[in-house]
Amino acid sequence: MTLGEENTNRPGLRRWLPLLAPILAAAAVATGLAAVLAPRQEIGWFAYAPLANQTFTSDTMVLMDSGARTGYLLIAVALLTLAFWLGYRLGLRRRAAS
Repeated sequence: MTLGEENTNRPGLRRWLPLLAPILAAAAVATGLAAVLAPRQEIGWFAYAPLANQTFTSDTMVLMDSGARTGYLLIAVALLTLAFWLGYRLGLRRRAAS
């Protein structure tokens, strides 16, 4: 087979190949959500303020572990990939229409 020839032996592959990027992106979003929503072990944190003679505790402070950071990063990369793919496909459609 030379460059530019279509592979006629596997017509099913040509039908699924354009959908590979959104399928992988959807799987990456699902994996990222699973990593973010996975149960974590709670940690206790407090600070002692010696001049006030009181213990400071904060319920609003969030410590994020590496699993959650990886999940958020995976979701962001997957959504960017999906946005690129969608823009590319819309560009191809607009080019074919003109």
